Amino acid sequence: KKACFLIEEIIKKWANSYARAVELRPGAELTGALEFVGLFSKPSKEEPIAWPVVRVHFNVPADFETALVPRVTYALEGERLEYDVTTDLGRRFKESWLDRIVMDKRAIRADMALRTKR
Repeated sequence: KKACFLIEEIIKKWANSYARAVELRPGAELTGALEFVGLFSKPSKEEPIAWPVVRVHFNVPADFETALVPRVTYALEGERLEYDVTTDLGRRFKESWLDRIVMDKRAIRADMALRTKR
């Protein structure tokens, strides 16, 4: 629970126009790993329950409670690059990163819709 609160504290400053939630990664309860998924969506008047949802995968070290600065890492959905919140780049999360993934997902959905309309 404390690890989840740690993630929530980190992401609450990331993207003000996005709704967000944090949950334990499926299967992590079996392994005991402190792995979480941050879910981000951008609600609007037209779409209060927004699609698509962007996932950000987090890893919290087992010693996070005793570490002076916990080395929490995260990776954006569909990307291999892992950011560390203790580094300058890791602290500079940009809302535009989420916007790009949302635009990509919408473009893929539109393309799929065009292909099925024959």
